[in-house]
Amino acid sequence: MAVRLAADAKNRGVDVSALDEKANDGLTTVLLVSGPESTGKTTLVNRLLEEDSRFVRPILMDRMVDGVKFEQKEARGEFLQIDGRFGLVKEGILQAAEKAMDGGDPAEKKVVVVDADADTAKKLVQISGARVIGVWIGLDDLEKFESRLKLKISSGAVKIPDDETEDSVLRAKVRQVVKDIEFGVVSGVFEFTILNEDINDSVRQLKEAANYCF
Repeated sequence: MAVRLAADAKNRGVDVSALDEKANDGLTTVLLVSGPESTGKTTLVNRLLEEDSRFVRPILMDRMVDGVKFEQKEARGEFLQIDGRFGLVKEGILQAAEKAMDGGDPAEKKVVVVDADADTAKKLVQISGARVIGVWIGLDDLEKFESRLKLKISSGAVKIPDDETEDSVLRAKVRQVVKDIEFGVVSGVFEFTILNEDINDSVRQLKEAANYCF
């Protein structure tokens, strides 16, 4: 809504530069990289982090270290994502860039990169205090998703429940891919889309998109 109002004001010749500066004040820039399973987005995020020191990972809570606090947040549904023993909360995103700058060059801005599935992305864009730059990672054909998912299942990377088969698990995952793509298209969150066919070219595109964080 704020973006639409500002665009309308600019079209009517209103000087909104001061309003833009005030609107941006105090917000933490977050690079959100999301997409369906098996697109290779995690590989792209890791390459970006390895090759550009301006980007940092969010701070995760460790179930083994944080113990009771972790369990309390889990019970209250405060985690954006839980991956095994590690959990992602709002504060871990908003504070990561500031902590990464401690003792460093204050002129070198840091940006937090969040590697998120579609469900996590839906939660992240609703948190206050963040300015999200969204990059969607996909493939150009549903058959390519299916082929990659088949390889993942056959390799044993995906556990097959006792009451299901490889085919039923594959069908469920393909349905989820379609749902995720629908979210990526209609959400309005993602300014950039990368079809990850060539890893080096995709890394280049991600770096170009990431520059908009600055």
